[in-house]
Amino acid sequence: MSALREPEDTAPVYPIVFKIQVVVQGTDYSAGVEFRGGAVVTLEDDGYLAHGLKPGGVAGIGATLVEAYFDLKTNIELVLYELAAKASDYSEFRGSVSHFFRDTDSWAEEAFAEARTQVAAGQVTCDLPVKANPALRHRVVRFEEQLPENNPEPHGLGLAGLREEAA
Repeated sequence: MSALREPEDTAPVYPIVFKIQVVVQGTDYSAGVEFRGGAVVTLEDDGYLAHGLKPGGVAGIGATLVEAYFDLKTNIELVLYELAAKASDYSEFRGSVSHFFRDTDSWAEEAFAEARTQVAAGQVTCDLPVKANPALRHRVVRFEEQLPENNPEPHGLGLAGLREEAA
């Protein structure tokens, strides 16, 4: 996991929302993890830095905003695989995922809320579509059967800028 640092106040801030679905294999179970997550992406001197909001405690870097998101996504997946490797069973894994998702720092929460207001006001220019901010949440499902319906769906990356969706 990468250490997060607060960017300079003048750096552009992009509040992104996304959906990640990952299939994880534990010692005696298969599980699907879904994050309706959020991150704060800042433009730094050497590229873009995606600060995880939910899940928190993880970051991604890249030459573009989308590359930083994909690096963040990869790092989230690596944490999930690590949690599965350390968990003695499905119940412990599920609890570890919940803790990981809820680990948020106050700077990211404040930056996300402020940047979302700026997107809604049309003050942020970006090629991503502006989406309603989903209720950020997670879900862990134990697969009883290996079915095609258990395959992950493509991500839905966009800028948060509209009112929150109903949970």
